[in-house]
Amino acid sequence: MTEQLDLLAVVAHPDDAELICGGTLIRAADAGRRTGVLDLTGGEAGTAGSATLREEEARRATEILGLAERRVAGLPDGALENTPDARNRVAAILRELRPATVILMWHEARHPDHRVASELAYDACFVAGLTRAPIPGERFRPRKVVYAMAYREHTPKPTFVVDISDQMDRKLDAVYAYGSQF
Repeated sequence: MTEQLDLLAVVAHPDDAELICGGTLIRAADAGRRTGVLDLTGGEAGTAGSATLREEEARRATEILGLAERRVAGLPDGALENTPDARNRVAAILRELRPATVILMWHEARHPDHRVASELAYDACFVAGLTRAPIPGERFRPRKVVYAMAYREHTPKPTFVVDISDQMDRKLDAVYAYGSQF
């Protein structure tokens, strides 16, 4: 069984976590917390790069972020849907990783995959805690779900802000690990 994570970002594509909460993940890892990222897709439908290149870039970014875990759910890039099968796949991974806190993408987004990723992951957090859900693993529900508000022009006032001043250079290094995208 995998050791429980303290913090898990669930995002649509490789590079999304680096952009929306990379500094927070680094800060948590610096503090000794077990952090992770669950990419719902491999980013294979992106305009630039390839599935293989995106995977290599994600490996480099993972090292920079200091993640304990990074997984890919294998859902279709550019065609994410919040279906029972997709929720169950993500819920099974949540049961395995057992994150205390989950960071989700803001639920209003221009990119359809980002919007669906937020809703899908939120629902999967609930499904993971159902005793009779048709998924492997012991029931589990994260203690807290929070939203990163990047990519949104008109967000509400945040309820908290994480100071990543000391982590900003490494966050940018993690973002720029995706040379095919930036």
